[in-house]
Amino acid sequence: MTLTSAAPQLEMHHIQALVRAMYTLALHDGIHDTERVMLRGFYESCQADTQALTSFEDIVRTPLDESTLPTTFDTPELKTIFVQSCLLLAYADGHYTAGERGQLLGWAKALGLADQQLGALEDGVSDHLMQQIAQVNNTDALREVAAKM
Repeated sequence: MTLTSAAPQLEMHHIQALVRAMYTLALHDGIHDTERVMLRGFYESCQADTQALTSFEDIVRTPLDESTLPTTFDTPELKTIFVQSCLLLAYADGHYTAGERGQLLGWAKALGLADQQLGALEDGVSDHLMQQIAQVNNTDALREVAAKM
């Protein structure tokens, strides 16, 4: 499985819910600088494209309303984007923790995804990330990263 490439157009309400979810996920093991930079860059890029007025700080200050996830991410493509984005954020600090997985598992169930669908998306994101670093010349470091995933 590869990351979704033919994605539907995300609207600002999708982006804001996604950023809130990813921020919530990052809090499970303490938000790291790489996660914060990734989230801020993603949101501010989208914010500039859509000329949205809500700042990044306001987005992450507002708690995620998990009850809205099934209606916000209501197509198979949007569900996949949601889960893949959360997984990429979870891996950003180098560790996809049990707490992050538990949170994501709950969200996946709320979205109507089976455990095996989440597993397939996890494998797809892990494979994608491994392909990104496969050209690293330091094979010892590559083996160490692979062992942690």
